Amino acid sequence: MAAVMNSSELCFHCQLPLPDSHALQVSVDGESRAVCCPACRAAVQFIHDLKLDDYYRFRSQCDTSTVPGKAANQSDDDSLREAVQCDPQGHFKINLLITDIRCVACTWLIEQVLQRLPDVLDVSANFASRRVTISFQAPLNVVNIAERLRALGYTVKADQPDAARDAYKAERKQMLMRLGIAGIGMMQVMMFALASYLGGNDIERAYEDLMRWASFALTTPVVFFSAWPFHRAAWYALANRSLVMDVPVSLAILAAWVLSVYSTLTGGAEVYFDTACMFTFFLLIGRFAELVSRFHFQQSQDMLEHLLPRHVTMQDGSRRSLDALRPGDLIAVAAGEIIPADGVVIEGLGGVSEAAFTGEPMPMHKEPGSRVLAGSQNHDGSFVIRVATDPAQFVIRQIAHLYEQASRYRPRWAQLADQTARYFVGAVLLIAAAAGLFWYQAGNPEFLVIALTVLVVACPCALSLATPVAYSVATTTLRRHGVVIKNGMFLERAAATQAIVFDKTGTLTQARLQIRQTIPLADSDSQTCLEIASALEQQSQHPIAQAFSAPHSLPVDEISIIPGSGVSARMQGQDYRIGHIDFALNNDSNAIAACQALLPPSDNAVTVVILSRDKRALAAFYLQDSPRPESAEVISQTHTLGLHTAVFTGDRSLVAQQIQDRFGVRQVQTAMSPDDKVQAMRELQKQYRVMMVGDGINDTAAMAAADTSLCVSPTDTFVQNSADATLVNNTLTLLPRILQFARRSRRIIRQNIVWSVSYNFTVIPFALLGMVPPWLAALGMSLSSVLVVGNAARLTRLGG
Repeated sequence: MAAVMNSSELCFHCQLPLPDSHALQVSVDGESRAVCCPACRAAVQFIHDLKLDDYYRFRSQCDTSTVPGKAANQSDDDSLREAVQCDPQGHFKINLLITDIRCVACTWLIEQVLQRLPDVLDVSANFASRRVTISFQAPLNVVNIAERLRALGYTVKADQPDAARDAYKAERKQMLMRLGIAGIGMMQVMMFALASYLGGNDIERAYEDLMRWASFALTTPVVFFSAWPFHRAAWYALANRSLVMDVPVSLAILAAWVLSVYSTLTGGAEVYFDTACMFTFFLLIGRFAELVSRFHFQQSQDMLEHLLPRHVTMQDGSRRSLDALRPGDLIAVAAGEIIPADGVVIEGLGGVSEAAFTGEPMPMHKEPGSRVLAGSQNHDGSFVIRVATDPAQFVIRQIAHLYEQASRYRPRWAQLADQTARYFVGAVLLIAAAAGLFWYQAGNPEFLVIALTVLVVACPCALSLATPVAYSVATTTLRRHGVVIKNGMFLERAAATQAIVFDKTGTLTQARLQIRQTIPLADSDSQTCLEIASALEQQSQHPIAQAFSAPHSLPVDEISIIPGSGVSARMQGQDYRIGHIDFALNNDSNAIAACQALLPPSDNAVTVVILSRDKRALAAFYLQDSPRPESAEVISQTHTLGLHTAVFTGDRSLVAQQIQDRFGVRQVQTAMSPDDKVQAMRELQKQYRVMMVGDGINDTAAMAAADTSLCVSPTDTFVQNSADATLVNNTLTLLPRILQFARRSRRIIRQNIVWSVSYNFTVIPFALLGMVPPWLAALGMSLSSVLVVGNAARLTRLGG
């Protein structure tokens, strides 16, 4: 049924202005609601039928500039089907990009609607990234999911590597259009204003009116198109009884335009069209600088996934979708191609660049047995690779996930700035109103200009940009150099670090242990003992386990890995253990003494590992490791930074003094269990803020106890959930630079905050006195934002 409605009213569903005629009505909770079109009426009815009317009650701060468009292009269903991933349990998952999610209520609605679909297992909608992750099982078709979302009026796209970046490009293109129109309008209006200023009373009234109407025609598109983002944000903030920075900006621009129109119609003395144009143009410059910063951040994030090919070549020459790969599949990679999966080289020799992870472009030699990572560049060899993990667990995808997770972190400084800005906006409005009233009563004809100037000059845009821009640039720089942040607080805590605790094996050493000598201790030969040891260690990722790689076919049951001690298992009905002597012989002092009596003397540079069967020693293995060539220099550099250093290790082969002599650390504790490391960490924290640097499972408890932590080596990058960050580049060389970078990031963030606050509190008094012209106020605010972004850009380099 048709009805004539006022265009100032809004559609109940999409909140766009209603047409002057042909608006429709729909009944909601017994009340008649106006909607703008049949599509919105159908969406309201659909939501009502699902008994989800609370969507309208909780909806707030919706951005209707991206209202689900009735004419929006529908996503290609074929691309949706290709984006579906399948896990080993037979469940399906798809990531969707829904750019017209307008508020938190939209995410709630999407989750509620999709969770009611049969066979949907889980739904997670992220308002910040406009992404929705859906897990479901057959026979539900992904197209049915998309159709249900389209019935709500949303535009559905598969979350492909370029989808989010394309959305940023579209926003940047629109921003450039707004900026261009504002720039052209400002220049033309300033020409008319300059003629009026210079001509004074000598200009005939007819010519002055002509220039005013020309200024009106040029300014109106600037005010209502170029400045629309400010008005939109201000409108929804005020509608929801909150204040944002765009409120004073929008008020200043609209007030200048309205009063100029009034003066033009009534023949008043002053117009402010030039002020409105300048406000808009200079403020958009600052907004554009912020957008470009976010755009570069998004490019860096998408680059990781963009490295992977969509399809791979199997060993038999067939082609398969990348996401259809499973552990154990054999794939062929020709010279010049990107390695598509994490795995182990089975055949072939050649150089592979892992610059995507380490930042180092020089290729590394790979041979049978070498580990390779998806996204690496194969330079000159042809390989057959055995896939090691599901595509969702590829290191490159885990890095992208952690990178996005870290980017959402809001440091303490940012939270404080947001809280300050919220109250500051209210104060700005009161101060501007008071200034205008004071100068009006004082008889100053420029009272309105002064009030508008205060509104703009005091807007704390730079204060709100100060921290998030710097933090985004810093996390991007670290990722580019092979440092993946898991915990967003890592930068803050690393900057405050006063002491570093290192694990020894695999951290200060190369973790390439080799068996220097095998000593049978019972009626068994060396080869048999080596095969048994290899069978026991086959599931362990500890550096010691990597030394045991003898071929075997022994059935192993009930394998148990005890961090810091060793491995136990059952084979052919007997209990076997391998590890340090106390663990292997179950702390039996008599058995330990008897075993030690049989061992030949050795130097202190070896690690002794005992193999036992039913608590009886079978063999002793003498393993030897070598320190990383950079370890001593790195520790020396940390001393230069004023840090205390310590080594907490479970190794019993070296005494404390030998470790101190070899690496130059100031404190050493050996033969430590994971619990011992935690207790020692807590004691050290009584004096210092401590960072733990480790690489193995036995370090995770100490990492969790430390103030912050860093995991070294990609072998265990994503099983070390206790680490706040991971150094994918398998070298300690970057550690001192990371610490210096964290301190520099903190310093730059503080500089940005001090500058922003100082600017506002220094300029506001001059604006109140009427000493700041409007154009300078807008320019100063814009340059303040640009300066903050430019200062943060200094963090694009890890050093310097």
